[in-house]
Amino acid sequence: MVTAEDKVGTVIQGIIIGLVFGGFLEEMGWTGFAVPKLRQNYGVVTTDLIVGLLHGLWHLLPTYWSTGDAAGALSLSDFIPPLFFYAGVLPAYRVLMVWLYDRTGSLFLNILMHAALTAAALWILLPAATGASLVIYYLLLTALMWAV
Repeated sequence: MVTAEDKVGTVIQGIIIGLVFGGFLEEMGWTGFAVPKLRQNYGVVTTDLIVGLLHGLWHLLPTYWSTGDAAGALSLSDFIPPLFFYAGVLPAYRVLMVWLYDRTGSLFLNILMHAALTAAALWILLPAATGASLVIYYLLLTALMWAV
């Protein structure tokens, strides 16, 4: 039987793992390596779009792999909503991250931004919706992110 303490411990472990692997290690690659290399040849907006779309694809692949049934058939109702998050929200958020890095040169701030988005997406902003309602939610969130 799972106790309340087990749940708290699992959440704390998840946050730590998410910060280390999601925030730190991914941003070492995206912001610490890819952004400076791309900025040598491209402007901020082009760099934003390239890294943002790659970041979205990076997260889309595990979602694709994990939304099938035991026989391997893809569940579109589980796959389509995250597609809108990864293709819409992540590139928009990456614009803010590249802008911040371009102004400050701080990888640490980008790690914190990544961790904040992960925490918000998983524990704060995730609605109790599925299917079309979740797609609409992600479309609205995408519009808000691009408006910023």
